[in-house]
Amino acid sequence: MEPVRRRHERWPDDERDRILAESFTSGKTVAQVSRDNGVGLGLLHYWRRQARAAGTVEELRLVPVTVVGEEHAQMPAVPASPPSMELVVRDVTVRICGAVEAEHLRTVLAAIRE
Repeated sequence: MEPVRRRHERWPDDERDRILAESFTSGKTVAQVSRDNGVGLGLLHYWRRQARAAGTVEELRLVPVTVVGEEHAQMPAVPASPPSMELVVRDVTVRICGAVEAEHLRTVLAAIRE
């Protein structure tokens, strides 16, 4: 990973606009765009806030979608495995499969602590 530029420098408008556009449209995270272009993450966030405030970028919004067509195939139900845990205290190992009442678990823990 290359270091991000740390000195105060003036970014040319066309370069800043290109990086800003990439941060809104590329599908990359803002951090990835920042690293890829050698721009400080804070500076890129600042540019993005400025662009939103000035109305120079369209905010991305979720839109409703209706799925039309073939019915979705039902996925076969996968049986869930029962919950399980393994407790190891010193030289004692306790394996618990399935649901356990809290009071029973307290009793077991108290017994293996002795």
